[in-house]
Amino acid sequence: MSELEARFDALVAGVVVPALKPLGYRKRKLSWSRETPEAVHGITLQRSQGNAPDHLRFYVEVSAYVPEFARTVGATVPDRLEKATPQYSRRFESVIDWPGQWINLESWTDEDLHPAFGEALLQLDGHLAAIDAAPALAEALRSGGPLNLDLFAWWCASGNSEERAAQLSAAQEQFGHEDRWPRLLAQFERTAGRFGVVLPPG
Repeated sequence: MSELEARFDALVAGVVVPALKPLGYRKRKLSWSRETPEAVHGITLQRSQGNAPDHLRFYVEVSAYVPEFARTVGATVPDRLEKATPQYSRRFESVIDWPGQWINLESWTDEDLHPAFGEALLQLDGHLAAIDAAPALAEALRSGGPLNLDLFAWWCASGNSEERAAQLSAAQEQFGHEDRWPRLLAQFERTAGRFGVVLPPG
């Protein structure tokens, strides 16, 4: 085992586990999940494929699954929620203030990284803890862009015509000039049709 591998293992054992276990997360390899009746939250450490004895790079991904949201948009909720595909997934630098997309372990001392990473994990948990119901998940999904058909289905199913129109308009503004727009529009129309909603021509 290289020195960096040993340092990474020490980070997991000495920082990640003590931070997440008291918050209800269970560990499986480099993934931690917390299941409640309202949501499943996940925090995963993703290692780079290009690591070497003198270079170890990883990042963190967070995820959430809300069964209420799935039921509302007509999706099947698995009997075991840990088997569900998350509806929401983001890299850590997009939801907290972290300097960069990756953590290059060799660029940090343990004295600097351990407290900073421990605080980052608590911030990530706070972000996920706020996604505890279908409306909160819908708000979080906004950051993924206007082509999210699950989000569009949510606006249709919940009768939110204003948000439905806003998402469709944003999608058309961003992608309406592309050759694929007729196909994208057809997907929106099919999604709306599942809930008895007829989109205006345009």
